[in-house]
Amino acid sequence: MPDSSPHASCCASLRQTLLQGWQQTFPLHASPFRQMAARSGSTPRELLGVCQELHRNGALQSIQPCWGDGLRRERWRFAFEPVADGAALAAALAALPGCIRVERCEPQPGMPTLWAEIEALDEAALARQLQRLQHQPSARLRLPSPPADTSLTCDDPRLAERLEEGLQLCSRPFAECSRQLGCSEYKLLAKLQAWRRGHQLLGLALKPAPTRVPQPGVLALWKHIEPPAASLARLQAHANVDRLVSAPGMAAWPWRLSLVLLATPQLAMDQLRELVADAGLRMPDQHARLQIDRPRDQALLFRTQVAAQPCG
Repeated sequence: MPDSSPHASCCASLRQTLLQGWQQTFPLHASPFRQMAARSGSTPRELLGVCQELHRNGALQSIQPCWGDGLRRERWRFAFEPVADGAALAAALAALPGCIRVERCEPQPGMPTLWAEIEALDEAALARQLQRLQHQPSARLRLPSPPADTSLTCDDPRLAERLEEGLQLCSRPFAECSRQLGCSEYKLLAKLQAWRRGHQLLGLALKPAPTRVPQPGVLALWKHIEPPAASLARLQAHANVDRLVSAPGMAAWPWRLSLVLLATPQLAMDQLRELVADAGLRMPDQHARLQIDRPRDQALLFRTQVAAQPCG
């Protein structure tokens, strides 16, 4: 019979709370699990034990940073022409530390079959990642990113890299991290607080690993269109529009408008037609069903010296 004791019930409640995650709110405190326990109605030992169990089972990540818009970086979108080893290229893209998204399209004449989004600290860091690929992108576009006048470069890359490795799930994670870095816990916490005040760091998070299940959708591309602002606003407001990219149209990125609509394969085309008609636009020049993979929920901006496997 299942254990219905108060202890078992408490542990089940803790697991549910932890799997919902402390999104960007993991305490920047010498004893974070003591503070978390006070809010969850458990003891620090009990809370930490459940965290460690979930982590061992692969249900919970280690303590991770959530970078903010105050940290200067770049985000790019890429398209790749069909290649014989498309699956291998998709896997190689997913293994890049900065890759946060891979889209695999059904083959359509004249349309790229693989798309990806990559974040990097700067263009040189991006180039080093792309050099690992056997096939280079056929099109690229720099997406909006934190502007230089409101963002800063990281003043302690070694600490940032250590954070991206994940802090240990123990009673004093910041003390353990500071010991490894050869500094005081006080100095480390002060640095994290300063990063948070400057919006370089949104906070630290304790949350589940990203799902490995691809999301279905449809990609639509327009080359010769000047969509009115009202049409773009209607598209952007739609709950299932996952990506909307408007660009000038140029050799490096020939599409003036592209969107990704989340939809099941059976309904994708009908929903696309309805969406386009509602926005007052003509049907796209090209469109294809796709599968969206998210190798990690955030780019690894500082762990770039070795190939990074997708989190999970």
